[in-house]
Amino acid sequence: MQNIRASLDNLFLDPNNYRLHSHARYSPISEDKVTNPLVQKRVLDMICGDNRENIRDLIDSFKTNGYLKIDNILVKKVPGEKNGYVVIEGNRRVATLKSLKNDLEQGYDIGKISEEDFSEIEVVLYDDLDEESYLLLMGLRHVSGIKPWSDFEQAELIMNLHSHFNMDQQEISNRLGISRQEVKRKLNSFIAMNIYKSDDEFGDNFHTGMAALFHELMSRPNLREWLGWNESLITFTNIVNLKRFFGWISRDELGKVILSKRDQIRDLSKIILDNEALNIMENSKNIEEALDRSNYLTTEGFRKNLKSIKNNISRIPIAALINMDEETKKDMDSIIKSIEAFKKVL
Repeated sequence: MQNIRASLDNLFLDPNNYRLHSHARYSPISEDKVTNPLVQKRVLDMICGDNRENIRDLIDSFKTNGYLKIDNILVKKVPGEKNGYVVIEGNRRVATLKSLKNDLEQGYDIGKISEEDFSEIEVVLYDDLDEESYLLLMGLRHVSGIKPWSDFEQAELIMNLHSHFNMDQQEISNRLGISRQEVKRKLNSFIAMNIYKSDDEFGDNFHTGMAALFHELMSRPNLREWLGWNESLITFTNIVNLKRFFGWISRDELGKVILSKRDQIRDLSKIILDNEALNIMENSKNIEEALDRSNYLTTEGFRKNLKSIKNNISRIPIAALINMDEETKKDMDSIIKSIEAFKKVL
């Protein structure tokens, strides 16, 4: 590992960067095609996003403050290229510099960025960085580090360490500095996603944003049990419930989705054993309505509701009781009868 200086033109964006794996247009690129101009243009477009929305924060910062070396740009040699380097960390910053260089060449204002920033960039060169070392480096920075990736990207990287390099959960935990439980959860969520993607009926609905749903799913013991999760077989065994769950997270013929957010999976865990509530959720396409009418939640909130009733009754003035109209008297009489019935149960 050594610090070197390189021209921006000699820095190539990584077309296989994990951040791109969740992009709809992503496809793996072989190492010998990394420097292909069309590949680089496509990668730049994917990193920048529509109207450069994905790097807008960096563009504004660079134009206002100039290019500040706050964090290292990590690179490795491009095979067969004397002065070519592929960026393994810092692709957004390099993409921002390349975009601003394009602006300069077209005569647009680039603020405090100077032409020297495009010709002399300090980077850290990693020698002989094999795939295992690369995965561990990315994991330390984006799974357990200060710049977390999305749930999908984290789960995919951990699965690659497990399947490609035969690392068990404890070794991954030790080497990335995260708990073994979290490693297990991410592995299981990736497996669950693959099961969903492989489903003939619902698999076409999958997108990487759903990773948060599966991560939350595998964090809930009662949901795993309801789906028949088998640790030995590493799969779900209750196919009926599994299909039912897949239906809840997939779009119906009208384009509606019952469960699309992580918090909704948490709510689902509260009513998963209440079949009436599940039926309400399916019929109304609304989990909030099911939560409101769930017998489970009614029992759970009984003490709070009872205390509220007690406080409200204690605040009723005698004058209000004496001056009740006939309709209010009927309501009061109904309440008293209900309390009498409760007393008989007690």
